[in-house]
Amino acid sequence: MKIKMMTSAALMLSTLQLSAAAATLPLRGNDLASDERYKTGVHLAGIQAEGKDIGALRRVSDTNWTRLKAGTTDSKVNSNWVVYGKPFYAMAPGIVVGCWRNAPENVPGSYNPLYKPDLKFAGGGNHLWVLQDDGSYALYAHAQPGSIPAALCPHNAELFTGHSGKGGRPDIEPEVRVVNGTRVKAGQFLGKVGNSGSSSGPHLHVHMEKDGKPVPMTFDHGLTTPFEGDKASLDGPWTSLAGQAFPKASVLFWPPRPAGELVFNSIPASAYQGWVEHLADSGMMPRLITCKSNGATYNSTWTLSHGQWASFHGMSPVQAAEKHATYQAAGYQRTSLYTCDSKTVAVWRK
Repeated sequence: MKIKMMTSAALMLSTLQLSAAAATLPLRGNDLASDERYKTGVHLAGIQAEGKDIGALRRVSDTNWTRLKAGTTDSKVNSNWVVYGKPFYAMAPGIVVGCWRNAPENVPGSYNPLYKPDLKFAGGGNHLWVLQDDGSYALYAHAQPGSIPAALCPHNAELFTGHSGKGGRPDIEPEVRVVNGTRVKAGQFLGKVGNSGSSSGPHLHVHMEKDGKPVPMTFDHGLTTPFEGDKASLDGPWTSLAGQAFPKASVLFWPPRPAGELVFNSIPASAYQGWVEHLADSGMMPRLITCKSNGATYNSTWTLSHGQWASFHGMSPVQAAEKHATYQAAGYQRTSLYTCDSKTVAVWRK
């Protein structure tokens, strides 16, 4: 699929060529509050070398991001963590070949005593193994107890009847294996992020493997921004994954949201460009954009993207006239125009 997109702060025309093998991110942007973003970094070596441990952070300031929800201070309580309870979704279609859904959780910072030393449940805790249609296996691990639907996982016991006994590739414990498992499709709800198994704090672990080797995960959509030194601006700059793997670094990321007829009001001018990129990355285009207080905030309505479009905000009257002449000459029609005080915002479509 090719998308031609012009975003609003400056002229930028890009063609995104998406890889046919690119997966869907296992999390969604609409499950984040406006001051939250997901975080991931470089994983350990071995079979999980291309995997990701995904948490979520809440912005207090550009130099102060916290893993705890507003109004909470106790990191030993799972439900205080921003990421805890976030839904996660299938990255690609396939068949469930292993799962567990009712293992007990950990207190952050330590393992449940039933996990070690007797290993009465898997290191993935509540988890799913999916044999994907491309022949690779995907693991989704550390979910909340009971959050993986029973329709996907037939194992309802809390603990193994025997001891953990991995074998082969992938390392699926015998009691975890599923015969004639349920088929899942990309984007299907799989469970909620928890803190079960070999997990020191709430997070989602995902990785892919095939023939005993780690498989790099590439994703069709999603935006990333560097998180070096635990510092980042909520406003980015955001870079599209566009069929690529995550950078080999600590990053914040903003997954796409389900596209539709959506309204976003009172977005500050400093954050508006990032929202344009996020919504375009989600497969939407602006229908109408208005501004207030000389461009201090923007209201916008969005619809499913089709064809080519361009949008610019914060324009002076001279800039607005120049843009209109340029796009009109290129065969575009101006479909939205709004001026507040001395600033103009507009949309062109072709």
